[in-house]
Amino acid sequence: MADLNPAAIDNFLMTGVGWNPQPLRRYERAEEYPVHSLPAVIADAVEEVAGYVKAPVAMVAACALSVVSAAVQTRFSVQRDAALRGPASLYFLTVAESGERKSTVDKLFMAPLHEWEAKQTREAKEQKAQYDAALEDWEQEGKAVDERVRQGMHNNHLGTEFDPRVRHELQKPQPPRIPRMLRGDDTPEALAIAMQNYPVAAVISAESGVIFGSHSMGADSVQRNLAQANLMWDGGPLDQDRITRERIRIEDVRVTMGLQVQPAVLQNFLQRTGGLARGIGYFARFLFCQPETTQGSRYYAPPPSDMPALRAFHARVTELLDKPAQFDEFDRLVSFYYPLTPQAHECWYRFHDEVEEQMGGDDIYSRIRDVASKAAENAARLACCFHAFEGGIDMAISRETMANACAVLRWYLDEAVRFGRVTDLTEEVRNAEMLEQWLVAQFRKDKGTDITVNMVRQKGPNALRVRQKLDAAVELLEDHGRIRIVQPTGTKKRYVMVAPQVIAEWS
Repeated sequence: MADLNPAAIDNFLMTGVGWNPQPLRRYERAEEYPVHSLPAVIADAVEEVAGYVKAPVAMVAACALSVVSAAVQTRFSVQRDAALRGPASLYFLTVAESGERKSTVDKLFMAPLHEWEAKQTREAKEQKAQYDAALEDWEQEGKAVDERVRQGMHNNHLGTEFDPRVRHELQKPQPPRIPRMLRGDDTPEALAIAMQNYPVAAVISAESGVIFGSHSMGADSVQRNLAQANLMWDGGPLDQDRITRERIRIEDVRVTMGLQVQPAVLQNFLQRTGGLARGIGYFARFLFCQPETTQGSRYYAPPPSDMPALRAFHARVTELLDKPAQFDEFDRLVSFYYPLTPQAHECWYRFHDEVEEQMGGDDIYSRIRDVASKAAENAARLACCFHAFEGGIDMAISRETMANACAVLRWYLDEAVRFGRVTDLTEEVRNAEMLEQWLVAQFRKDKGTDITVNMVRQKGPNALRVRQKLDAAVELLEDHGRIRIVQPTGTKKRYVMVAPQVIAEWS
């Protein structure tokens, strides 16, 4: 702790002289998102929306691809080879602070999904009225059957198969299947129940705290619910038997997830689950991104008079949604499986082997093996989405489409590597960064004056109110030359000074 006079303090605060801050960790910037690898209609819409909203391109792309997956998954799937096949459904997870405008982006891209659901509701009114009338007639007939049985008017000695009550029960009208896909705030259990009626869902949410912070993710149920998410990604079957409700059995399901979660919420989830989420492969199925914020550079611009690229995107999504789901005689969802051309299959298996090789030893994907192990399947699913979205004129997925999907997956793998390095940080480094962020915000708010040690203890981050954690964070920042604790001559107060270079970094 330095013993300085006020003039010396001002000199430290206003200049970088005497400071030599060292980084707490190696900082890696994300690679530029490969927008050029997306189909033209999707790429143009992503760039148009990103330019208007001024949100991170990677986040905008994840929103767009979530909608594409939701629109494609109902009718189309992918056949990787003679034995391997799977849905076109994709899971996306964007890690970003509040204020990145994902709600705005979601609203722009999801408009055709909302309109489709509203249309299904309107068209189902007549079906619902017919069902209600048929059910009322059936209930009245049931009362008459019961009365005849009570009066002995039926002879049941031939067996239960001739019991009129049994025959009547088998004739009960079935409720109409009303398609509903959007399931942004359903608990895992509510989602499973809802999918009995319509086994296709899109869980797209800008506030994924309702998932990662919900009571359903408590210690007693987390493993069951995470396993359910895995089964839904696989396409089913879902088979649940609970004492409190009837058994759920769904042969084939299709579920897309497009989630955004704040770093603190995700970190709390990981701590509460004790690593279980990653251990059973929940996050292995997600395409991660943690884009760098655009906040601070989003200067106002008047809205465009037209967004032709977004209109073209909406038109294609609507066209895909208007092809209704098909079911076989056993009430199972019917899907068309796109095969790969021989050239596309070669591209796919070379990507598979490339990733597999880089999972060994200390290679680049060795620390994200759970994520890398699903990369090839995700690439095939993404290629299927690209192919179906572009019209799928040819029956098989082309090499060019597969190569573009693999290029996008390489970007997501690199993001997972970068994200993994962040999550592997020690608690001490995280606490130090948390304290530093608070100090910089306080410096800007109060113009760099009166940031005392006592103020930090009383008003600093809640997680650092424990003296031991706060002292360790302060010591780490001091050791790296990022802050100094000074006590001006003739006063008992101790002040926290932040290196001007550090303040510039947070800009």
